[in-house]
Amino acid sequence: MNEPTAFDPPAPSAIGTASTPCHGSGHPLESIAFFRRFKPSAGRDLLYTFIWNVGFAVAFTVLALLFDPDARLARAFWINFVVANCVGFLIHLGFSLSHRLLGDSLRDLSVVARSIYYSIVSIAGVFGGYWLGFTLLSWDAQRRWVFSAQGAIAVLLLSLTISGILASLFYARERQARAEAVFHSERARVAAAERQIKVAELKLLQAQVEPHFLYNTLANVVSLIDADPGKAKRLVERFIDYLRRAAAATTGAESTLGGQVELLRAYLDLIGLRVGPRLRYTIDVPSELASLALPPMLLQPLAENAVKHGIEPATYAGEVVVSARLTGERLVLTVADNGVGVSSTRSGDSTGLGLANLRERLATLYGPLAALKLEDRRPGTRATVTLPAVSR
Repeated sequence: MNEPTAFDPPAPSAIGTASTPCHGSGHPLESIAFFRRFKPSAGRDLLYTFIWNVGFAVAFTVLALLFDPDARLARAFWINFVVANCVGFLIHLGFSLSHRLLGDSLRDLSVVARSIYYSIVSIAGVFGGYWLGFTLLSWDAQRRWVFSAQGAIAVLLLSLTISGILASLFYARERQARAEAVFHSERARVAAAERQIKVAELKLLQAQVEPHFLYNTLANVVSLIDADPGKAKRLVERFIDYLRRAAAATTGAESTLGGQVELLRAYLDLIGLRVGPRLRYTIDVPSELASLALPPMLLQPLAENAVKHGIEPATYAGEVVVSARLTGERLVLTVADNGVGVSSTRSGDSTGLGLANLRERLATLYGPLAALKLEDRRPGTRATVTLPAVSR
């Protein structure tokens, strides 16, 4: 049988080499954004190779029809389809086996060595694919032509040319991958630096807030020494306990929920000793959640807002309720009061700045995985913090 004009020898070489997965760079079809949406796997790469091969079969069928208007479409496509897939999948197999055998050592090869590697695998796949394709098509004469001196030289030169072009493509993609890795590493470094800045800002905030709290507490002690020495003693003892726990909470960038609950309990005890029966509090935190990691100074600002903007302005006795619940893999913290409410204190001495700082800290540490919600319950206010549950 004469060699049909519908078959063009360069086509399988182009298909086979281009459909080969490049180690560390993914499948060549991923150069199209749509195909990068799917997770790499052996089955996916085989499907991508088939799609790539069919694309080349269609392209070379069109070329065959342009050069030979008398060629039949169905026959021309079938010829290119069979040979293209034979070559493509053989080269795919060759690269897959070599990657499995050589592993990461391929990354260490020089440009020349890797070019030789691409060429050897591609050439072997092209000749093997021609032989297999012509065997399936029962074309003994064409199979002998491919392995003749003239046919072998033609296929060899075309394979080397296309292999060099595709190797350059893979090198460019690998350079892009390395650049992206450097970018992500730098972004992670910047994020870590931002977290360190937030920790430093937090410590500065503590240095500003604690002296004010210290002065107020000592002034209360002085006023109680003569009038109620027993209460002054209890106030000093609870204040010492608070300072001890506060010092422990600032030794690291993270603390535990249990540690913050104890610090909060000491703080509310101090406030209770100062304002008397006007403040009651309830802490409902299961013991099994005590070991969960929590950013420092997370609960206390919420409790301070509840006392300062809810309980103290009220003309009646109030209550602060602190609770924690685990919902799936998320920790939900709630600080609620039955005071005058946010709307009544929004003007003047507002809670907006403190809550804005807290939201910013949560966004820096957890991104979209954390949230702070403030609700006006009338009476009172409820602040809810949701963040990932992480054991210390």
